[in-house]
Amino acid sequence: MQISGTIPPMVTPTLARDGGVDVPTLRSFTGSLVDGGVHALFPNGSAGEFSSLTRAERRTVVETVVETADGTPVIAGCGGTSVGDVLAGIDDAAEAGADAAVVVTPYYLSTRQSGLREFYETVATRSPLPVVLYNIPQLTGVSLDVETVTALSDHDDIVGIKDSSGGATYHFRLVENTPEDFSVVQGITTLATASLDAGSDGIVTGTANVFPGAMVDLYDAHVAGDRDRAARLLKDVVIPVSAGHDGIPTAVAMKYLVRRGGTDVGPPLLPLPELSAEEERRLGDAYDAVVGRLEATG
Repeated sequence: MQISGTIPPMVTPTLARDGGVDVPTLRSFTGSLVDGGVHALFPNGSAGEFSSLTRAERRTVVETVVETADGTPVIAGCGGTSVGDVLAGIDDAAEAGADAAVVVTPYYLSTRQSGLREFYETVATRSPLPVVLYNIPQLTGVSLDVETVTALSDHDDIVGIKDSSGGATYHFRLVENTPEDFSVVQGITTLATASLDAGSDGIVTGTANVFPGAMVDLYDAHVAGDRDRAARLLKDVVIPVSAGHDGIPTAVAMKYLVRRGGTDVGPPLLPLPELSAEEERRLGDAYDAVVGRLEATG
């Protein structure tokens, strides 16, 4: 399975601070992303607050997204700290009709690269879905070495990696050292154009929750060789959004921005905080700036 294009790590519409999935809103939100032209959908990732959802809630999220995706591929987050829990999540995603499972590095316990490699090989061998590695060391406290990813890329059922490490050199080495049919996608939106220039297959971008059409245009412009347009969209859309939520947890910021765009996706789940008035003002100014620039440039 080739994973490419613009992929939003979807926020999860919620009913209350202590949980509950807002299914009708999730349906309409998914439809808006599909209408925006995104190339795939990624529910139950970090921006989707997967670690604060129950297994039943995560299953509901994937089922709802798949039902509404209208054929758009769904790569479902199936993260956890035990092989059994990860495989249970993958089974749920497979039964819901997802196309692949994204598995973040197991967190909390310190480990070694040999343990990470065996973890992923065990999961992938038993998984009913293709597996996508997910490296986000700033949240998990553990990172996949390039050499480990290279070894895992030889596994028939491990098809790619979402790299949210933020390391440009690390990302470029992933592109250089893995097979052509192994998908490498960038998870840090500010590195989108540089990564695509270096051979990345796609971008998993929180900004696509808010401005899906613009982020699809950025990727499509790059594919078409229109580097000027891609660079302009990075400047006009990505940079203001990134600057606006600097220092704010991503899921919280994205939920506010989606709400600012007209879809109330509910509050962030505990233990994430509510926004201060100043943070709301800063995010609102960023949203308005992007809207103004897009209207001015077309």
